[in-house]
Amino acid sequence: MSWSKSELHDLQLAGRIAHLTLDQVEKVIKPGLEIAKLYDLTESLITKKADLAFPPNISIDHYAAHDSAGINEKRILAKKALVKVDIGANVNGMLSDTARTFSLDGKHSRLIKASKEALNAAISIIKPGLRVNEIGVAIQDTIESFGFKPIANLTGHELEKGHLHTGLSIPSVKSMPFAKRAKLKAGMILAIEPFATNGKGMNSGYVEDAPRPALIFSTRGKPKSPIGKQLVQRFGKVPFSLRSAARYLNNENISFPADLGAILVDDKFHGYKPLVERTGGLVSQAEHTVLVTTKGGRIIT
Repeated sequence: MSWSKSELHDLQLAGRIAHLTLDQVEKVIKPGLEIAKLYDLTESLITKKADLAFPPNISIDHYAAHDSAGINEKRILAKKALVKVDIGANVNGMLSDTARTFSLDGKHSRLIKASKEALNAAISIIKPGLRVNEIGVAIQDTIESFGFKPIANLTGHELEKGHLHTGLSIPSVKSMPFAKRAKLKAGMILAIEPFATNGKGMNSGYVEDAPRPALIFSTRGKPKSPIGKQLVQRFGKVPFSLRSAARYLNNENISFPADLGAILVDDKFHGYKPLVERTGGLVSQAEHTVLVTTKGGRIIT
């Protein structure tokens, strides 16, 4: 797999934009910050220079992924919140995907370090010919060395131009049979994202759908409603949030119902429900976009 100079330039730019955005988030994130303001700031920092690769995910405590700010979001960050911010930039179809975890009371540094070190361990062995399952071994061994568990049913993924999730899945545990035969090739772009949890018991280490409606959607066909068609025209196949969709519709002076999500469900859009750790354990996440090269893994974000 090979990329042109312009595509590699766009990829590096997408990675830099996402990285610098998280640097800015780190400066402002604190207890009492409105989640809506955090979302809007993150979106604004990216869209000043690029498009969104996907809507900002803001997932707190035992929420691992796919949470975000709603249309009329009222939540604020609590004093003891453990916050995952997962973002990506899109530059001419070349995508980045990166995440950091913030402990607002500073009491979960070891859990955060477990996912960070697992990410570093995975990146350190990246090379063409590496079996994907070996990444899962590195991640699981590292997280367990801290006394925590990896989230077994959340994986990293391959990225291609215009496609956020495609090709390979990158496991975070050893026993992933689908991954054993797959090998990395030079030119592959990977999002590696270990999740660690302090959940206890036999049922811990897995996520499941939260009992809340989806806030993030993507098209999976041809919508029939006028609103659905309008949103596909605006966002294409890129995931979008209800908050961003509502802002766009308002700017276009297009009226929409209060329950926009229900319209999208009826119109066969795919909704990504927030995911929670099955036993209520806290979850940390670390993520980088990595380019596989003949010299190893090059961090893009």
